[in-house]
Order: sequence, then C-alpha cells, then structure tokens
Amino acid sequence: MRTACVGQVVAFALLLGGCVSAPTFSGPLPVRNQHPAQLTVLHMAPADTSVLDAGSMRLRADAAYSSLFLAGSDGGDSFEMDGEYLLVTPTWQAGLGEGLELAVSVPVAHTSGGFLDAFVIDYHDTFGFPDQGRSQTANNQFEIEATKNGQDVWGVDESSFELMDVPLELTWQAVAPDADTPGLALRGAIELPVGDDAAGYGSGEVDYSFGLLVEQRWREVAFYGHAQHTLAGTPSRTAAAGLSFEDVTSVGLTAELPLLENFAALVQAEYETSTLRGIPIPEASDDQLLLWVGGRWRLSTGAIEIGFGEDLQGYVSPDFTAWLGFTTGPF
Repeated sequence: MRTACVGQVVAFALLLGGCVSAPTFSGPLPVRNQHPAQLTVLHMAPADTSVLDAGSMRLRADAAYSSLFLAGSDGGDSFEMDGEYLLVTPTWQAGLGEGLELAVSVPVAHTSGGFLDAFVIDYHDTFGFPDQGRSQTANNQFEIEATKNGQDVWGVDESSFELMDVPLELTWQAVAPDADTPGLALRGAIELPVGDDAAGYGSGEVDYSFGLLVEQRWREVAFYGHAQHTLAGTPSRTAAAGLSFEDVTSVGLTAELPLLENFAALVQAEYETSTLRGIPIPEASDDQLLLWVGGRWRLSTGAIEIGFGEDLQGYVSPDFTAWLGFTTGPF
C-alpha cells in the first residue's frame, strides 16, 4: 500500500516536471528521524554538495513536530514511547573558502502528551496504515521509557524546554556538479554534550560523525544521496545500567523536481540503524526507514520549505512528522 502510494506521487511529479524551462536546484530538505533515542545521536542532515563562497553566510530555522506511539516487551526487556515531540533548530552556515563550509546548530526540544492522537488514528484509517494499537490507548499521554532485564536503562522526561546537544559540521566540496559530472562532498561533525542526558535530551558524551554527499543533476530532476556513520555517546543513566548506545549508520536518497519557476517538489527516504540495538526486542532494535514528501518555495532572499514524514518500517519509528523550514541568504 505504502509503496504504491509513493510510486503514484513520483509518477505524477514526473509528468509535471517538464513545465520549467530553466530549473533551479537547491538540495534535499534537512530532515531527520525524530525517534527520541535517535535524536540523542549526532546526525548530519541530507544536503547537496554545494558550499557557500568564502565570507558568505546563511541562516535557517527548522521545526519538526512528531507524534510518537510504540510499545513492545519480551520478558524484562521493553520499550515504550507515547507522546509528541517538537524540535526547533536554528542553524548558522558560513563559507570558509577552499571549498569548505562550517555549520553550527542549536536544537531545542519540547515534549508533551500533545493533541494529535485522534487525528493520527483517523489518518492511519484513511490510508490503511498500521494502527499499532494506538486506538486502544488513552489519547494525549506522555511516556518514553526503555528497560533491559527489568531495569530502567533510558527514558525521556516530559519538558516544556530543553537544550539538546550542539553539532558543529564541516563540509568540503571535492567535485562541483554539472550536467555531465556528479558532485561529491565529504563532511564530518562533532556534537557537544550540552543537553541533559539524564532527562533524555543528550548523549552525555561527544559524538563524532563522518560521511559523504553525492549529487547528479539533469535538465528536469536532481538526485542527491548521502551516507554517514556516527560514533554514538552513551547517556550516564544507560551506562550505569551496563548498556551502551550503539553507533548509527544511515543512508538516504532524495529526488528534487522543479514544478514551477519558484517551486520544487521533493521525495526523500532515509534508512538508519537503531542506537537501541542492545535491547533485544524488534520495537527497540530494528533498523528504521522513513519517507518524506515535501516542497520548497524559493523567495528572493531564501526559501520556505515543508515536509511530511511517515515510517516505512512499522513498529519502530515515529508515526508521523510535520516539518517546516525557513532559510535566508546567502549574504
């Protein structure tokens, strides 16, 4: 059902793609998996291979709101998440010259029981997506907790405001893309442990990540790919219980199709391994796969972006995520 829907969306977009005489490509939406445990692990957002010129800067702000619902147990091992998660991320980017670009983000989280449960139940019913037992549970509750061998090993405290770990990312464009040559960029990042790991909003340690970006542009469509591996830190509460957060590997693919002179449609998918692989139940340890569908309106000095994310690997990822982004620059 989900694969058929994706195919229909892509086919419809391709039919419209020939309407733009001189398409402008701007890269993927910088979205990510909003699973609360995955959010404690450094993740470099999908991107194209371009970098800012020396001395240029860009500012962007992103907001992602997710409905969470998942529960599974086997003996003394369990994982449960029920609630809603807002992540707001302002980012500053600067061109350093010699093909280098620096980016610094300061993500802030808000968690609650929320208000979307009834809507998500109806949404799943309409499109035939798995309910995962949500309709049998009281609406608008908050609980995120993991246990192993009957011992609490990790969780998230409900909070109206939490500063999360701060990533610093460096990108080097190795090959600029053109009509005949794919673009290539290498990047690496560290994440400073300023979030409260005891409350579930950080790793408690410095995370390290490295990866690559590839890009191929044609007249009417551009494809972007990324791959990365993160050495994940382990929160103190988890380490005290004898469990480690596992490193995370992720790969993603994006198609960008300009439909109007100032509007492009995007379809993205990203696969990543679970950092909770040490808890041997599928709801915690299974790999995760998400689909994103969205669009970008280019403005005179930036862009407005929207995206909607849905899990393709059921019983492990957030049910539904709505994402909004705004960027201004370069200047």
